[in-house]
Order: sequence, then C-alpha cells, then structure tokens
Amino acid sequence: MNSTSDSSGFLGSGSIGGFGYAIGVSVGILLLITTITLASYFCTRTYPPAVPALPPPLRAAPEDAVAVEVGLDEATILSYPKLLYSEAVKLRGISKEEDSTSAACCSICLADYKGTDVLRLLPDCSHLFHHKCVDPWLRLHPTCPVCRTSPVPTPLSTPLAEVVPLVGRGDR
Repeated sequence: MNSTSDSSGFLGSGSIGGFGYAIGVSVGILLLITTITLASYFCTRTYPPAVPALPPPLRAAPEDAVAVEVGLDEATILSYPKLLYSEAVKLRGISKEEDSTSAACCSICLADYKGTDVLRLLPDCSHLFHHKCVDPWLRLHPTCPVCRTSPVPTPLSTPLAEVVPLVGRGDR
C-alpha cells in the first residue's frame, strides 16, 4: 500500500473536495448578507433632529411705546373710605346671623374681622376688606376681588358688567 494511494479518503486527500467548496461558498454568502444588512442599516437610519437655533434676543421697547398701568393709582385707592369693623356693623345694620357668614371675614386673607380692624369700603359694590389686603390688590387689579365690578369708570367691560345694573346697587 502506497501512501499516495491511501490519500484518496475524505480528510486525507491532498486536494479540496466538494464539501470544502460548499463550506467556502456558505461562509462567503453569510459575509455578503451581513455586509448588505449592516450597510442598509447605517444608510437608512434616521438621526435625531438638530437642536433648533435660539430665537433672536428681545429688542428694547421703542421709545414711543406707552406703558399701560393695569391697577388703580394711589390717590384713587386712598380716596376710598376707611372705617373700623365695629362702625361698619352699626352702619350697615349687620345682624348676628349675617355677622357669622360672609360679612365676617376678609375675602382676600380669609381672616375673621375683629372690632378694631380697619376696613376699606369700595364704592358702588360696598364690599369691605382689610385695608392692608385690598390696597395691594387694587394696585394690581382695578376691580373688586369679590364681584369684579370696577370702582372707577373703564372702557373695558368687566365680567359682571351686564348683571350688576339689574341688581340695583342702592339695595345693598
């Protein structure tokens, strides 16, 4: 037996047989599929949108701009009458039943009135508030905190402007 004649077996052959070609072709096809898959993934993926640019800085107001005050001026606020709560009870004729309900506390700070508390009476609606509570409110808002009627004439309509004339302001 010759050593060259024994080399005709599967693994002992000196040349690559059909099985070796099949493995090589299979590995090549797998590499080709992997390459195509990776290339298509990187070429078609979407990137997050770029961060938008910041808006331009705000410009200063033109010199001819007019500042509009929203609240009431100090002179108007000080013109509204101040009175002690004990005087308001006598003046308005508030009974003990009414005194224990809404007329007994400030609608802004929700604290009960004491006989020595200084209150401010708003014209037209006649609502009472602690003067230390309602004065800052009126500096920011030109309306009553309860009924939203404006104590001064205004061209703008208030939410209850249509309803208040129907109530009869002198009855309160």
